Amino acid sequence: MRYQRHICSGIYLVALALFFCSASCAVAQRADSPEVSRLLSQAKTAALLADNDAAAMDTFAYSKLSGQSKALELDSMKEHVNNLGKVHKQLTDARAEGSPWQQEAIDRIDPLLRDLAAQINSTINYLNDMNKNQSKANSEQYLNYTHANADLTGRMADMIRDFVEYGKAKSKAEALSRKLELPTSGTGQ
Repeated sequence: MRYQRHICSGIYLVALALFFCSASCAVAQRADSPEVSRLLSQAKTAALLADNDAAAMDTFAYSKLSGQSKALELDSMKEHVNNLGKVHKQLTDARAEGSPWQQEAIDRIDPLLRDLAAQINSTINYLNDMNKNQSKANSEQYLNYTHANADLTGRMADMIRDFVEYGKAKSKAEALSRKLELPTSGTGQ
């Protein structure tokens, strides 16, 4: 009989521990941060502008435009990527406030942004060299640079746009769930 009481007490303690653990885990899940959502929207705008510039640059690569005209488009893309870098810095600073999916978005932007910055610097260096040597103006290497810029900015813009759309859809689903008075899962995701 004493043995059964100890087992029952042990089971009770385990159940109680599981209850508090699940309750604290549910509290530990962060809600979406409005600030991070706002910054992700700003990042989306900057990425889309850079993507438009890169697409134009890729098209211009086949034209007879001067190196100076091509450099102006590259400068515009660089400015938009720099703006994206500034927003990403703010996102990184606000990362701890974000929900798990927002933190994942911030983490995924970083390596693409680094690759894009390196690619743009390589393109700038090549374009500077190209301006000194006009025979390189429509070279295959220059086309490779413009294609790589377009590819990276396209992937960046698509990814950030998808995260922003996910956040909007998630917010809408949560609002509908509250309206319909559905039980919550407590996962926060």
